[in-house]
Amino acid sequence: MTEIVGINIAVLVVTISIILSGIILGLGRAISIKRIELFGVEELIQSIINAALVGGIFVIIEVAQTISKEMTLSSCSAESMISAVSCSFQAASGSLNALSGEIIKLSLLIGNYQSIVLNFNILEIQPLQNLSLVSNLFSANLIFSNILLIFLDFNLMLLNFFEQNALFLFLPLGLVLRSFFATRKIGGFLIALSIGLYLFYPAFIMAFPTPEPELLNATEAIILITNNSNYIVPPIVDMNDNYVIAQKIDQLSQNDFTGDLTIAHSKTSLALSKTMLSCVFAPLFSFIITIIFIKGFGDILSGPISFSLGVV
Repeated sequence: MTEIVGINIAVLVVTISIILSGIILGLGRAISIKRIELFGVEELIQSIINAALVGGIFVIIEVAQTISKEMTLSSCSAESMISAVSCSFQAASGSLNALSGEIIKLSLLIGNYQSIVLNFNILEIQPLQNLSLVSNLFSANLIFSNILLIFLDFNLMLLNFFEQNALFLFLPLGLVLRSFFATRKIGGFLIALSIGLYLFYPAFIMAFPTPEPELLNATEAIILITNNSNYIVPPIVDMNDNYVIAQKIDQLSQNDFTGDLTIAHSKTSLALSKTMLSCVFAPLFSFIITIIFIKGFGDILSGPISFSLGVV
């Protein structure tokens, strides 16, 4: 709905500018002042160019919406490319939160096993003490996942700002300012800014794969461990029973507890790497490309175009 409102405002602005330039042109002819007449002609041409820009932008937005619907997650019913990216980031944020919760559960499970002690009166040993290395790895993953959540939330705020203001504020304001010679450069910049933020920025982010499948796989791998009846920690009342503890350690070995931990850590690392690619590298890459586009297209819109009637 935002892009429709923005286009309607842009059409209204262009219509008003055409009417005003026509009035100036007619006034110049009525009072026979050539300078006012030429100014009216030039502003009329600028208004026609602005109308062509609005029509072109509208067509590009329609095409972009069609493409985005084909590339969007099945769980998203996005109406625009920028909302499709927002939906994808929201899905990734929810999956990353779920993964963080499962990492916490797994860390508690590993911590309980680390604390198990076999007491032989004259000797005490902690047979699973080396699990602290695995616990440290998952702790690092948990910290990294929280950092990525911050980046995801930051990107969502940016996308929401761009969606609310690119077509609704920057485009109409740019068309108004571009209609006058004194503010033509800032107007061209604002038009390029609106197109860049609304189309180019989300388009290049969508070119990168979504981390959703890897996040779900990592979460499932950890759930298979935390929900496995063979890996349940013995009751506290049995913690001083060497026989129960030895039996549990043997059970862990037979069911390949360390192997399952290795698989879970591998999938978690892959998921976090894909998430970093999606919510850190992709926006940064897209931002650089968008800045280049805004600079180049803004210069084109702000520069002079020669006509026989004058300079546009």
